[in-house]
Amino acid sequence: MCVCKRSFGLIALAAILILSLAGCQLLKRQSEPASATLSLDWVPNTNHTGFYVALDKGWYAEQGIDLEIQIPSDPTAALKQVAAGNTEFGVSFQEEVTIARSNGIPVVSIAAIIQHNTSAFVALKSSGITRPKDFEGKTYASFGSPIERPILKALMECDNADVNKVEFVDVGFDVLPALVSNKVDLAWIFMAWEGIQAQLKGVELNTIPLYGSCLPDYYTPVIIVGETTLKQKGDLVRRFMAATARGYEYAIQNPEESAEILLKHSPESDAELVRASQLWLSPRYQGDAPRWGVQDPEVWRRFARFLFENKLLEREVDPDAAFTNEYLPK
Repeated sequence: MCVCKRSFGLIALAAILILSLAGCQLLKRQSEPASATLSLDWVPNTNHTGFYVALDKGWYAEQGIDLEIQIPSDPTAALKQVAAGNTEFGVSFQEEVTIARSNGIPVVSIAAIIQHNTSAFVALKSSGITRPKDFEGKTYASFGSPIERPILKALMECDNADVNKVEFVDVGFDVLPALVSNKVDLAWIFMAWEGIQAQLKGVELNTIPLYGSCLPDYYTPVIIVGETTLKQKGDLVRRFMAATARGYEYAIQNPEESAEILLKHSPESDAELVRASQLWLSPRYQGDAPRWGVQDPEVWRRFARFLFENKLLEREVDPDAAFTNEYLPK
Protein backbone atom coordinates (compact mmCIF):
# COMPACT_ATOMS: atom_id res chain seq x y z
CA MET A 1 0.00 0.00 0.00
CA CYS A 2 2.84 2.41 0.87
CA VAL A 3 4.67 1.49 -2.34
CA CYS A 4 1.59 2.36 -4.39
CA LYS A 5 1.21 5.69 -2.63
CA ARG A 6 4.91 6.42 -3.13
CA SER A 7 4.70 5.47 -6.83
CA PHE A 8 1.64 7.64 -7.31
CA GLY A 9 3.42 10.56 -5.63
CA LEU A 10 6.47 10.14 -7.86
CA ILE A 11 4.28 10.02 -10.98
CA ALA A 12 2.44 13.17 -9.89
CA LEU A 13 5.74 14.94 -9.18
CA ALA A 14 7.10 13.91 -12.58
CA ALA A 15 3.95 15.20 -14.27
CA ILE A 16 4.30 18.55 -12.48
CA LEU A 17 7.94 18.80 -13.54
CA ILE A 18 7.09 18.00 -17.17
CA LEU A 19 4.30 20.60 -17.20
CA SER A 20 6.62 23.17 -15.62
CA LEU A 21 9.33 22.51 -18.19
CA ALA A 22 6.78 22.71 -21.01
CA GLY A 23 5.52 26.00 -19.60
CA CYS A 24 9.05 27.38 -19.43
CA GLN A 25 9.72 26.35 -23.02
CA LEU A 26 6.46 28.00 -24.12
CA LEU A 27 7.34 31.22 -22.29
CA LYS A 28 10.80 31.11 -23.84
CA ARG A 29 9.34 30.69 -27.34
CA GLN A 30 6.88 33.52 -26.74
CA SER A 31 9.64 35.84 -25.52
CA GLU A 32 11.91 35.14 -28.49
CA PRO A 33 11.54 37.75 -31.29
CA ALA A 34 10.02 36.64 -34.57
CA SER A 35 12.37 36.96 -37.52
CA ALA A 36 11.03 38.97 -40.47
CA THR A 37 12.53 40.43 -43.62
CA LEU A 38 11.74 43.65 -45.47
CA SER A 39 12.91 43.89 -49.08
CA LEU A 40 13.40 47.45 -50.31
CA ASP A 41 12.75 48.59 -53.87
CA TRP A 42 16.07 50.44 -54.25
CA VAL A 43 19.07 51.60 -52.23
CA PRO A 44 18.14 53.22 -48.89
CA ASN A 45 16.68 56.70 -49.42
CA THR A 46 14.18 59.03 -47.81
CA ASN A 47 11.23 56.93 -49.00
CA HIS A 48 12.50 54.36 -46.47
CA THR A 49 13.32 56.63 -43.51
CA GLY A 50 10.43 55.42 -41.33
CA PHE A 51 11.73 51.83 -41.43
CA TYR A 52 15.19 52.86 -40.29
CA VAL A 53 13.84 55.16 -37.58
CA ALA A 54 11.71 52.31 -36.16
CA LEU A 55 14.68 49.95 -36.38
CA ASP A 56 17.08 52.40 -34.74
CA LYS A 57 14.65 53.31 -31.95
CA GLY A 58 14.07 49.64 -31.14
CA TRP A 59 10.37 49.78 -31.98
CA TYR A 60 10.42 46.56 -34.03
CA ALA A 61 12.14 44.84 -31.12
CA GLU A 62 9.45 46.20 -28.78
CA GLN A 63 6.91 44.50 -31.03
CA GLY A 64 8.82 41.22 -30.78
CA ILE A 65 10.25 41.45 -34.32
CA ASP A 66 13.86 40.85 -35.33
CA LEU A 67 13.75 42.74 -38.66
CA GLU A 68 16.28 42.35 -41.46
CA ILE A 69 16.20 44.98 -44.23
CA GLN A 70 17.40 43.74 -47.61
CA ILE A 71 18.64 45.95 -50.45
CA PRO A 72 17.55 44.43 -53.79
CA SER A 73 19.46 43.74 -56.97
CA ASP A 74 16.72 45.47 -59.00
CA PRO A 75 13.56 47.49 -58.23
CA THR A 76 11.20 44.61 -59.04
CA ALA A 77 12.95 42.16 -56.70
CA ALA A 78 10.81 43.08 -53.68
CA LEU A 79 7.55 42.07 -55.32
CA LYS A 80 9.07 38.81 -56.56
CA GLN A 81 10.45 37.98 -53.11
CA VAL A 82 7.16 38.77 -51.35
CA ALA A 83 5.09 36.89 -53.93
CA ALA A 84 7.32 33.84 -53.59
CA GLY A 85 7.09 33.96 -49.79
CA ASN A 86 10.83 34.49 -49.42
CA THR A 87 10.31 37.74 -47.51
CA GLU A 88 7.36 38.86 -45.43
CA PHE A 89 7.37 42.53 -46.42
CA GLY A 90 8.43 44.61 -49.40
CA VAL A 91 8.38 48.07 -50.94
CA SER A 92 6.63 48.35 -54.30
CA PHE A 93 4.37 50.68 -56.28
CA GLN A 94 0.63 50.81 -56.97
CA GLU A 95 1.08 50.21 -60.68
CA GLU A 96 3.34 47.20 -60.04
CA VAL A 97 0.88 45.70 -57.53
CA THR A 98 -2.11 46.17 -59.87
CA ILE A 99 -0.30 44.62 -62.85
CA ALA A 100 0.88 41.73 -60.67
CA ARG A 101 -2.65 40.97 -59.48
CA SER A 102 -3.86 41.05 -63.08
CA ASN A 103 -1.33 38.28 -63.71
CA GLY A 104 -2.59 36.22 -60.75
CA ILE A 105 0.19 37.18 -58.34
CA PRO A 106 -1.45 37.56 -54.89
CA VAL A 107 0.34 40.56 -53.36
CA VAL A 108 -1.47 43.22 -51.32
CA SER A 109 -0.59 46.81 -50.43
CA ILE A 110 -0.95 47.47 -46.69
CA ALA A 111 0.17 51.12 -46.53
CA ALA A 112 0.94 54.13 -48.70
CA ILE A 113 4.39 55.42 -47.79
CA ILE A 114 3.66 58.78 -49.44
CA GLN A 115 0.12 60.06 -49.72
CA HIS A 116 0.34 61.60 -53.22
CA ASN A 117 2.45 61.04 -56.31
CA THR A 118 5.60 63.14 -56.00
CA SER A 119 6.96 62.45 -59.48
CA ALA A 120 7.09 64.89 -62.38
CA PHE A 121 8.20 65.26 -65.98
CA VAL A 122 11.03 67.75 -66.13
CA ALA A 123 13.12 69.64 -68.66
CA LEU A 124 15.99 72.07 -68.31
CA LYS A 125 14.70 75.59 -67.78
CA SER A 126 16.79 76.74 -70.72
CA SER A 127 14.86 74.37 -73.03
CA GLY A 128 11.71 76.48 -72.97
CA ILE A 129 9.60 73.33 -72.38
CA THR A 130 6.82 74.34 -69.99
CA ARG A 131 3.78 72.18 -70.93
CA PRO A 132 3.00 68.74 -72.41
CA LYS A 133 2.38 70.23 -75.87
CA ASP A 134 6.04 71.25 -75.90
CA PHE A 135 7.08 67.57 -75.62
CA GLU A 136 6.38 67.04 -79.31
CA GLY A 137 9.57 66.69 -81.35
CA LYS A 138 11.67 66.12 -78.22
CA THR A 139 13.63 63.18 -76.79
CA TYR A 140 12.60 61.45 -73.56
CA ALA A 141 14.87 59.59 -71.10
CA SER A 142 13.22 56.17 -70.83
CA PHE A 143 14.06 53.74 -68.02
CA GLY A 144 12.29 50.87 -69.79
CA SER A 145 9.01 50.64 -67.88
CA PRO A 146 5.83 49.70 -69.80
CA ILE A 147 3.89 52.37 -67.92
CA GLU A 148 5.95 55.28 -69.27
CA ARG A 149 4.28 55.63 -72.68
CA PRO A 150 0.66 55.42 -71.40
CA ILE A 151 1.37 58.00 -68.68
CA LEU A 152 3.11 60.33 -71.13
CA LYS A 153 0.38 59.74 -73.73
CA ALA A 154 -2.45 60.59 -71.31
CA LEU A 155 -0.67 63.72 -70.09
CA MET A 156 0.01 64.93 -73.64
CA GLU A 157 -3.50 64.19 -74.90
CA CYS A 158 -4.85 66.53 -72.22
CA ASP A 159 -2.88 69.26 -73.99
CA ASN A 160 -3.88 68.14 -77.52
CA ALA A 161 -0.43 66.69 -78.14
CA ASP A 162 0.73 63.40 -79.70
CA VAL A 163 3.05 61.04 -77.82
CA ASN A 164 4.12 59.48 -81.13
CA LYS A 165 6.02 62.69 -81.81
CA VAL A 166 8.30 61.99 -78.81
CA GLU A 167 11.46 59.92 -79.29
CA PHE A 168 12.12 57.46 -76.43
CA VAL A 169 15.83 57.04 -75.60
CA ASP A 170 16.76 54.19 -73.24
CA VAL A 171 19.08 55.54 -70.51
CA GLY A 172 18.41 53.04 -67.71
CA PHE A 173 18.08 54.73 -64.33
CA ASP A 174 20.50 57.57 -65.10
CA VAL A 175 17.70 59.88 -66.17
CA LEU A 176 18.93 63.08 -64.48
CA PRO A 177 22.52 62.78 -65.79
CA ALA A 178 21.11 62.18 -69.28
CA LEU A 179 19.03 65.33 -68.99
CA VAL A 180 21.79 67.50 -67.54
CA SER A 181 24.25 66.36 -70.22
CA ASN A 182 21.71 67.24 -72.96
CA LYS A 183 21.45 63.66 -74.22
CA VAL A 184 17.67 64.01 -73.87
CA ASP A 185 15.17 66.85 -73.54
CA LEU A 186 12.75 65.29 -71.02
CA ALA A 187 12.92 63.04 -67.98
CA TRP A 188 10.51 61.55 -65.42
CA ILE A 189 11.88 61.97 -61.90
CA PHE A 190 10.94 61.82 -58.22
CA MET A 191 11.00 65.38 -56.92
CA ALA A 192 12.03 64.23 -53.44
CA TRP A 193 15.27 62.76 -54.78
CA GLU A 194 16.37 63.78 -58.29
CA GLY A 195 14.47 67.06 -57.96
CA ILE A 196 16.37 67.93 -54.78
CA GLN A 197 19.57 66.65 -56.34
CA ALA A 198 19.11 69.07 -59.26
CA GLN A 199 18.54 71.97 -56.87
CA LEU A 200 21.72 71.18 -54.94
CA LYS A 201 23.69 71.08 -58.20
CA GLY A 202 22.22 74.42 -59.28
CA VAL A 203 20.35 72.85 -62.21
CA GLU A 204 17.16 74.81 -62.94
CA LEU A 205 14.22 72.70 -64.10
CA ASN A 206 10.77 73.27 -65.50
CA THR A 207 8.43 70.70 -63.94
CA ILE A 208 5.09 69.22 -64.96
CA PRO A 209 3.95 67.26 -61.85
CA LEU A 210 1.69 64.23 -62.14
CA TYR A 211 -0.27 65.02 -58.99
CA GLY A 212 -2.79 67.71 -59.86
CA SER A 213 -2.64 66.98 -63.60
CA CYS A 214 -5.37 65.31 -65.67
CA LEU A 215 -3.86 61.92 -64.77
CA PRO A 216 -5.29 59.86 -61.90
CA ASP A 217 -3.25 60.11 -58.72
CA TYR A 218 -1.65 56.89 -57.45
CA TYR A 219 0.44 55.65 -54.55
CA THR A 220 4.15 55.30 -55.09
CA PRO A 221 5.71 53.68 -53.13
CA VAL A 222 3.65 51.27 -51.00
CA ILE A 223 4.36 48.50 -48.48
CA ILE A 224 3.35 45.04 -49.70
CA VAL A 225 2.80 41.55 -48.30
CA GLY A 226 1.61 38.29 -49.79
CA GLU A 227 -1.93 37.03 -49.20
CA THR A 228 -0.50 33.90 -47.57
CA THR A 229 1.45 36.03 -45.09
CA LEU A 230 -1.75 37.92 -44.21
CA LYS A 231 -3.57 34.66 -43.56
CA GLN A 232 -0.82 32.86 -41.66
CA LYS A 233 0.99 35.74 -39.93
CA GLY A 234 -1.68 38.39 -39.47
CA ASP A 235 -0.51 39.23 -35.96
CA LEU A 236 3.09 39.71 -37.19
CA VAL A 237 1.82 42.07 -39.90
CA ARG A 238 -0.08 44.16 -37.32
CA ARG A 239 2.96 44.38 -35.06
CA PHE A 240 5.21 45.28 -38.01
CA MET A 241 2.82 48.04 -39.06
CA ALA A 242 2.54 49.38 -35.49
CA ALA A 243 6.32 49.91 -35.40
CA THR A 244 6.52 51.15 -39.00
CA ALA A 245 3.74 53.71 -38.57
CA ARG A 246 5.49 54.95 -35.43
CA GLY A 247 8.70 55.34 -37.44
CA TYR A 248 7.07 57.40 -40.18
CA GLU A 249 5.11 59.51 -37.70
CA TYR A 250 8.40 60.29 -35.96
CA ALA A 251 10.04 61.19 -39.29
CA ILE A 252 7.14 63.56 -40.04
CA GLN A 253 7.70 65.41 -36.77
CA ASN A 254 11.51 65.14 -36.65
CA PRO A 255 12.95 65.37 -40.18
CA GLU A 256 16.44 66.52 -39.17
CA GLU A 257 17.01 63.75 -36.64
CA SER A 258 15.41 61.18 -38.94
CA ALA A 259 17.79 62.13 -41.77
CA GLU A 260 20.74 61.48 -39.45
CA ILE A 261 19.30 58.07 -38.53
CA LEU A 262 19.00 57.17 -42.22
CA LEU A 263 22.60 58.28 -42.81
CA LYS A 264 23.75 56.21 -39.82
CA HIS A 265 22.33 53.09 -41.49
CA SER A 266 23.35 54.15 -45.01
CA PRO A 267 26.67 56.00 -44.56
CA GLU A 268 27.48 55.74 -48.26
CA SER A 269 24.56 58.07 -49.11
CA ASP A 270 25.04 61.72 -50.06
CA ALA A 271 24.51 63.42 -46.69
CA GLU A 272 23.55 66.81 -48.13
CA LEU A 273 21.00 65.20 -50.44
CA VAL A 274 19.50 63.05 -47.68
CA ARG A 275 19.10 66.02 -45.31
CA ALA A 276 17.51 68.27 -47.93
CA SER A 277 15.31 65.47 -49.28
CA GLN A 278 14.05 64.60 -45.81
CA LEU A 279 13.01 68.19 -45.11
CA TRP A 280 11.07 68.22 -48.40
CA LEU A 281 9.48 64.78 -48.03
CA SER A 282 8.59 64.51 -44.32
CA PRO A 283 5.41 66.63 -44.53
CA ARG A 284 4.35 64.72 -47.64
CA TYR A 285 4.35 61.25 -46.04
CA GLN A 286 0.91 61.82 -44.57
CA GLY A 287 -0.12 64.86 -46.60
CA ASP A 288 -3.86 65.50 -46.32
CA ALA A 289 -4.71 61.97 -45.11
CA PRO A 290 -6.26 61.47 -41.63
CA ARG A 291 -3.23 59.38 -40.63
CA TRP A 292 -0.05 58.01 -42.16
CA GLY A 293 -0.39 55.04 -44.50
CA VAL A 294 -4.14 55.28 -45.26
CA GLN A 295 -5.15 54.32 -48.81
CA ASP A 296 -8.25 55.66 -50.54
CA PRO A 297 -10.31 53.03 -52.43
CA GLU A 298 -11.07 55.54 -55.20
CA VAL A 299 -7.36 56.04 -55.89
CA TRP A 300 -7.03 52.30 -56.49
CA ARG A 301 -10.22 52.10 -58.60
CA ARG A 302 -9.40 55.05 -60.85
CA PHE A 303 -5.85 53.92 -61.50
CA ALA A 304 -6.90 50.31 -62.17
CA ARG A 305 -9.33 51.61 -64.80
CA PHE A 306 -6.58 53.73 -66.30
CA LEU A 307 -4.22 50.74 -66.57
CA PHE A 308 -6.92 48.52 -68.08
CA GLU A 309 -8.01 51.12 -70.62
CA ASN A 310 -4.39 51.51 -71.67
CA LYS A 311 -4.02 47.73 -72.12
CA LEU A 312 -1.46 47.33 -69.33
CA LEU A 313 -3.51 44.67 -67.54
CA GLU A 314 -3.97 41.11 -68.74
CA ARG A 315 -7.49 41.26 -67.32
CA GLU A 316 -9.51 43.52 -65.06
CA VAL A 317 -8.70 43.29 -61.37
CA ASP A 318 -10.71 43.87 -58.23
CA PRO A 319 -8.95 47.03 -56.96
CA ASP A 320 -10.49 46.63 -53.50
CA ALA A 321 -8.64 43.32 -53.11
CA ALA A 322 -5.30 44.90 -54.06
CA PHE A 323 -4.98 46.94 -50.87
CA THR A 324 -6.13 47.06 -47.25
CA ASN A 325 -6.04 49.57 -44.38
CA GLU A 326 -6.90 46.84 -41.88
CA TYR A 327 -3.35 46.39 -40.55
CA LEU A 328 -2.63 50.06 -39.86
CA PRO A 329 -2.68 50.94 -36.15
CA LYS A 330 -5.97 52.50 -35.13
